[in-house]
Amino acid sequence: MRPEPPQRLYGLTVAADFALHQDRPAPPGAPVDLTVRDGEPLADNRGTPAGELLLDFGKEPDRWYSVVRRADSSVLLRVHGVCDFVIAPDLRDVTVHLVHGTDPGMRAIMTTGTLLALQLYLRGRTVLHASAVERDGTAVAFLGHSGMGKSTLAALLCAAGARVVSDDVVPVASGDWPLVPLGATELRLRPGAEAVTETMTAGTYRVRTSTDDRTVVGLPSPGLADVPLGAVVVPRPNREDRLEMERLDPKSAAFAIMSFPRLMGWRDPVVLGQVLAHASWLARTVPVLVAHVPWGPPFRADVAEAVWAAVEPVPLARG
Repeated sequence: MRPEPPQRLYGLTVAADFALHQDRPAPPGAPVDLTVRDGEPLADNRGTPAGELLLDFGKEPDRWYSVVRRADSSVLLRVHGVCDFVIAPDLRDVTVHLVHGTDPGMRAIMTTGTLLALQLYLRGRTVLHASAVERDGTAVAFLGHSGMGKSTLAALLCAAGARVVSDDVVPVASGDWPLVPLGATELRLRPGAEAVTETMTAGTYRVRTSTDDRTVVGLPSPGLADVPLGAVVVPRPNREDRLEMERLDPKSAAFAIMSFPRLMGWRDPVVLGQVLAHASWLARTVPVLVAHVPWGPPFRADVAEAVWAAVEPVPLARG
């Protein structure tokens, strides 16, 4: 018996042999898009796996991940020093092989982050390395590399009444307006950022410590399956007490979106073409802002309202 029911994450219904630590159960009877099973452990997984190299990031001795398409059309995602994910040609079945001695808790972290991001890229979706929150039917996505303040700003807005849409992986679906499917239900905060929880109302959140020693905060979610995207915001923390939202022109906006991919090191021309097309489309459709934010802790109380004031209501939110 599985430890939890299949979860609905990033527009995909995901079943796993282990707990994903999410709170988005899929509707009863929903077809499963992706099944992740435990496989035999590996003694080691150093080196680039054999196959057509689709993606490779990092250099020895600090390699991060590699992706290859093998002769049988399966895909292998190697997270160096942690695990291998073997993905069936139809992308629906995945087997995870942990490197011997790796904490089993890394399976959920790698599955809900790196693996599902790769799945979205391979399925042709727009993927942002972002954290997203919602208020009044409109989502804001905070975009950037790890350590730039995405989850911290999302938590600041949640402390002021917003609800979490996703963290770390934010897909954007096209339609009458860009829509963000609900994703991760927790925000993973770095040391120092957990001070944001001190301003949250008791009983409105839950806290745990993850396998990789992050403070993980579970927060309320929107009642919508997909949330209209109102803006993409790139954090620019400062120590000069500067609070300003700077809107980028479409060309600069597209460049900013492409500068922060969720998975870096792509070599596959198909995916690279998709990334360019998606970034150009999104930059023409929604505002892309640089948020010059005075950084804490302590954090200024007016940061959340300054962000929302720069977000224009989207057409679907107007009803």
